[in-house]
Amino acid sequence: MDTAVATLSPQDSARRVLTVCLAALSHVDHPDAEIAAGVQEIGALWARSGGAVDDLLTVLNAMAREVDGTGTPRYEACGRLAVDLMRGFRQDAPEPEELVGPAVTVAFRTKGPADVVAAAYRGVRRSGMTCVVQGDRGHLHLPSSSQEEAMRECRDVVTGLPEHQIRMAVVHGAGSDDLACATQLLGIVGALGLPPGVYRRADVLVEHAVARSPVSSRVLRRLIAPVMESHSLRTTLAALIAEGGNRSGAADRLIIHRSTIDYRLTRIEQLTGQSPLTVKGLRVLTAAYALCA
Repeated sequence: MDTAVATLSPQDSARRVLTVCLAALSHVDHPDAEIAAGVQEIGALWARSGGAVDDLLTVLNAMAREVDGTGTPRYEACGRLAVDLMRGFRQDAPEPEELVGPAVTVAFRTKGPADVVAAAYRGVRRSGMTCVVQGDRGHLHLPSSSQEEAMRECRDVVTGLPEHQIRMAVVHGAGSDDLACATQLLGIVGALGLPPGVYRRADVLVEHAVARSPVSSRVLRRLIAPVMESHSLRTTLAALIAEGGNRSGAADRLIIHRSTIDYRLTRIEQLTGQSPLTVKGLRVLTAAYALCA
C-alpha cells in the first residue's frame, strides 16, 4: 500500500485525499471515529511514502477549494480534516518536527485571498508551521513558547499587510477544540464589526462565554430576535456597538438625525428590556448581537 502511494502523481494523491474528505463531509451518519481514523491513515501513508508536510497541506488547500464548489462554506469541516491529517502524518513521519511542544492556533480572515497571509508567515518561518487556506479565510498552527509571542508575530503580519484588513483570533493549543474555539472567536470579532487586528479570548470574553453556554444562548437569541428582524434597529445597534456606545458617533456613522437614533434606541429598549445607553444594557445587547449577527 505504501509503495502505491509513493508512485502516485501529486494530482492522483490530491484525488485520494479528496475522496476520503468527501466521504467525511457527505455521510453525516458515518461514525466520527471512523472518519477520523480514515483521514489519519491518509496522513500516515503520506508520511511513510516520504511525502513532505508542505506538499500535504498544498493538496489539502486545493481539496478545500474543490469541496467548496457548491458555494457552501466548508471551512470548519476542512479544518477538522487538517487536524486529523496532521495527526496521522506526525505518527508515521520519520522525523516528526511539526507542531512539537507548545503551539497556538490562529484563525484569520482577510479582505482578499488568504494565500497572502500564508505567504507572509512562510517568509519569516523556516519550519514548524502548518497553514490551511480557503478563499478569504484560513487557519494556522504555530509552534510558540507563549500566546504573547504568537500575538506579537501575528501583529507583525497584520500591520505589514494593512491593505488586506486582516482579522486574527489566537488560541493557545493546537487541537481540534482549539481550532473550533479560534474559529468561534473570529466569528464574534466579525459579528461585532471590530477593526482589523489580532484578538484573543480576553478581548471578547463575555460574548465568547455566552456563545459556549446553550442556556444563555437561547435566552439571548429570544431577547434580540425582534431587533434582528428590523433592518433599521439592527443596523442602529450594530453602529452603536461599533462606536463603543457613543450615540453621536453611531448617528454620524448611519448618517441620520440625532432624534432618529434616539427613537430607535428607545424602541430597542422597549423590545428587549435592555437600555443600549447603559453599560449593563449595551453589554447584554452586544453579547446577544454577536450570537445572531
